[in-house]
Amino acid sequence: MRNEPEKPFGISEVAARAGLEPDTLRYFERQGILPTPRRDAAGRRQYLTTDVELIDMLVHLRETGMPLSDIAQFTSADAAATDPSRLRLDLLDAHRRRVLERRAALDRALEVITRKIADYTDLAENSPAILERPDTTITYSVRGEGPLLFLVGAPAGRAGFTALATELAAHYTVVTHDPRGIGASPRTPGMARPTPHVLAQDLAVLIDAFTGEPARFLGTSGGAVTVLELATQHPHLLRSAVLHEPPLITLLDDTELAERAASAFAVAETDPQRAVQEFFDLSAAAHHTGPEQTPPQHMALPRLPAEELEKNRYFLGQMAGPTVFYQPDIQALQQTRLTVCAGSSSHHQLARRAAHALADQLGLPLIDLPGNHLGASAEPVSFAHALVPLLDLRT
Repeated sequence: MRNEPEKPFGISEVAARAGLEPDTLRYFERQGILPTPRRDAAGRRQYLTTDVELIDMLVHLRETGMPLSDIAQFTSADAAATDPSRLRLDLLDAHRRRVLERRAALDRALEVITRKIADYTDLAENSPAILERPDTTITYSVRGEGPLLFLVGAPAGRAGFTALATELAAHYTVVTHDPRGIGASPRTPGMARPTPHVLAQDLAVLIDAFTGEPARFLGTSGGAVTVLELATQHPHLLRSAVLHEPPLITLLDDTELAERAASAFAVAETDPQRAVQEFFDLSAAAHHTGPEQTPPQHMALPRLPAEELEKNRYFLGQMAGPTVFYQPDIQALQQTRLTVCAGSSSHHQLARRAAHALADQLGLPLIDLPGNHLGASAEPVSFAHALVPLLDLRT
């Protein structure tokens, strides 16, 4: 039986499938971005399946910002290049780097926007409460009904959890707070340094302001380290705790990484821009990487505004060092109900590696949650959906 010839597509059908106008396809053809298709006896364009697939790829490249000159090289590679596969690979590699840089920039912008949403939400919907401490005050917010759940970050405070807290409020009474020196919890003269021990003490007093009974916890990044110390000091306060990517360099046996982190923290007070760049590069926390991908070694950051520089002068100069060099008491933690998680797109990044090491030492599996290191704020809906079963898994 002979193979039937492939039925061609007309320009209107192809344009509709690609979400384009026919004139756009004609323009791409005139500009050399698309190869000239064959024509029938009446002069009408005839597109085969391979042509349609190439047009679909063009649309993806265009939507993600590839320059038209690069797209033209990609789509005409078969005719113009001695090694079209290599040319296309090089073009896609370069474009992927650009997309990753844009994605990281958008994640940073999203974090700032989220903080501002939290500020205005507090002003518009509820007044935050104040917890008095001997050397400062801790600002916290409460929403929802149900079992008590604390969302803990460092340096992330209430702003970083706004969207996630809203998603979880249907299941829990959700408490978020600004760690000392962050957000609306002011830095005051003589205030104790924000070590995991001090931050855990603040958290314990905050729990006591409610019922003092065991509660559920999500700790993300440095907040996961705070929860680890809380579990060591006050194990009776934990009903269950999910630890998302605690960035514990102490568990990695990586001298070079430890030295790079110490170098970043050492210059934070005098040159916070440099400190942010160095810590950004070594942590790779803003990137999205799968199992077969490694984050870029360096991606230049724009000059940060004064507010962000001041925030990082404090975070990287005082909070981050004691956090990433914290040594967990594995034996004490064996008695608590912990779940260790990492971002499904955080592979080969510092915090995921540390989470994996912690899970191994505790004899626990490492469970993936949506997103990367910033998943709790960047992907709150899917993150919340995956989190709820974990909070109740071992209770």
